[in-house]
Amino acid sequence: MSQITFSIVQNKDEIEILRNRSGKYNDFTYTYEEPTLDLLKKNFDLPDSLYLIAKKGDEFVAFCSIDKDWWEDNFFMIREIIVDPSFQKQGVGETIMGKCIDHAKNKGAIGVVTETAFENVPMQKLCAKFHFQKWDNPQWKEGITYKLIF
Repeated sequence: MSQITFSIVQNKDEIEILRNRSGKYNDFTYTYEEPTLDLLKKNFDLPDSLYLIAKKGDEFVAFCSIDKDWWEDNFFMIREIIVDPSFQKQGVGETIMGKCIDHAKNKGAIGVVTETAFENVPMQKLCAKFHFQKWDNPQWKEGITYKLIF
């Protein structure tokens, strides 16, 4: 991870760096398109949101966002995380997600939630590293919801 820098997104237009980027694992592919970008831009302005970008020079490495747009009080939600395929398996995802979790703790959250597709095994493994627990979310059954209580 040498020479990789992590910086806070200062302007919602910077989120455009994600447009058409894809994450892939076996048959599962997720591409950042208009609806996801619009939601990220909307939540960017929420109090206490944190959007992080990792780069190596000018090269995109990773992105992770966390915000308070969750229906339970005092929880933050890891909204999105992506690591460029050429930087995967180097600890970048764990580092950037850890920074978002620390941000939630520093803002007084009692926990963090995240949601992922059933097929997104890399995200499931990342959640396990942080000791997230699967949670039966009554509002979303299209994938897995994870909770981490502090």
